[in-house]
Amino acid sequence: MSTATKTYIGLAIIVLAFYLGLTYLPQLTGTCMDGECGYSVGEILISIAFPLAGVVLPIALEMILFGKGLPAALSDLGITRFSWTGIRIALIYLLPLIVFIPLFALLTQASLRLNPNWGWLILNLILVNGLAEETMMRGFVFRHLRSERTFWRAAALSTVYFAAYHIPLIFTNGVAVGITSVTVAIPLGLLTAYIYERSGNTIWGAVLLHSMYNGLVMLFLFPADIQPIASLLYLLVGIIVSTLMLVQAYRAGYGRHNATVTASARVASA
Repeated sequence: MSTATKTYIGLAIIVLAFYLGLTYLPQLTGTCMDGECGYSVGEILISIAFPLAGVVLPIALEMILFGKGLPAALSDLGITRFSWTGIRIALIYLLPLIVFIPLFALLTQASLRLNPNWGWLILNLILVNGLAEETMMRGFVFRHLRSERTFWRAAALSTVYFAAYHIPLIFTNGVAVGITSVTVAIPLGLLTAYIYERSGNTIWGAVLLHSMYNGLVMLFLFPADIQPIASLLYLLVGIIVSTLMLVQAYRAGYGRHNATVTASARVASA
């Protein structure tokens, strides 16, 4: 078995374990992340502990598999370093989506309300969709695939894992929701990989994009009869904007030739 095949299989096992733990353990134990909370100390601690365990897993893998100390693992994953480049790119992407919601409400004369469970929803979006998933999918999976591959090849391979991560939704949330989630994950996975690398392998731009993109459409709700249309158009806007940004990056020649680039060099090129 080749080294590349071992890498692909190993990453598949890691991503599967990550998904199962982050998805089903909270469901089995019961947490506040679904908005239903008894506000006991134990329930609140568990609600925060599971997402943080999702962050700890890639950190532990860096330390165990690659013999790194904690500071090096945190730095290499991009947790303890910061770059404004990723934040700026994420905000460029998010601006049309932020504008879309009030604009759609204005054009349709539809009422707009805040999700009643907005507090726990925001926490879930930041800790799970943002911090845990981006640390694993971009900080660990993409970065290790990137070490010996061009950017676009590594981004595409890591996006396969990210899109497959959403396949179980077909069986748990229905075919329409599942297929939509898998489809949306493709440009989102490519764009967050681009943001991660452009910001010198730091996760915070990708965390901002991922958590806000997932969050806006769930935090602000339209009447039930037009919510599906609003959500579909919102996702379509996200796909269009991310595709345009990726095409622009590719046409500008980004990442087509360099197989291995240091973090410092990426920051310099940003």
